Amino acid sequence: MFGEKPYHSLNFFLREKFLGKVYKVSLDGGFSCPNRDGTLNGTGCLFCSERGSGDFAGNRNFSISSQFEDISAMMDKKWQGAKKIAYFQAYTNTYAAPDILREKYQEAIEQEGVVSLSIATRPDCLGEEVLEILGEFSQKIHTFVELGLQSSKDESGRRINRGYDYPVFLEAVEKLRKLDIDVVVHVIFGLPGETEEDMLSTIKDLARLDIQGIKFHLLHLMKDTPLVSL
Repeated sequence: MFGEKPYHSLNFFLREKFLGKVYKVSLDGGFSCPNRDGTLNGTGCLFCSERGSGDFAGNRNFSISSQFEDISAMMDKKWQGAKKIAYFQAYTNTYAAPDILREKYQEAIEQEGVVSLSIATRPDCLGEEVLEILGEFSQKIHTFVELGLQSSKDESGRRINRGYDYPVFLEAVEKLRKLDIDVVVHVIFGLPGETEEDMLSTIKDLARLDIQGIKFHLLHLMKDTPLVSL
């Protein structure tokens, strides 16, 4: 048992590592996505919302510090004194010039109570300069990189307009682990055309890898996303 649960939850991991309650402060760094800006495609992943799946993140019109303060003020009413993860959630959070990434990440980890940095991104947006930056920050503070895989089935990836194939993901995991960066993989259950066997196959594929976590999502339809019209 891991606390009261039969599985190793993120909450249990964080409490063990940081000796207390830890919560995420979801931030919008003002980035875009190559699957939205026309570099790969102009549509994006079919399930992705207008805000780049950052609907609970801060307002990109405000600085990282302002977003952090506003969200922390609200969350601290429930968990006063808790430690915090600066979580870059919206869009692709390694998709910018290196100096911009450094500036945003640094501003985030300087906020009061931050014990970890978490960066959500695409496996195909981890070039050498980006990896160098992530390596630098992993030396300063505990760092997660969260990769949006959704399914290990390339047929499913093409069906949802993901824009990259499974080998690209595998290469990204290998590069991140060489830097000793914790990798969390996002998976969606219930994708169009997938069977129970397909979903379990994805989990079996991930179980063979050196990853540190899986985030499970049940498919839900966000208003005005392309998936709604399928």
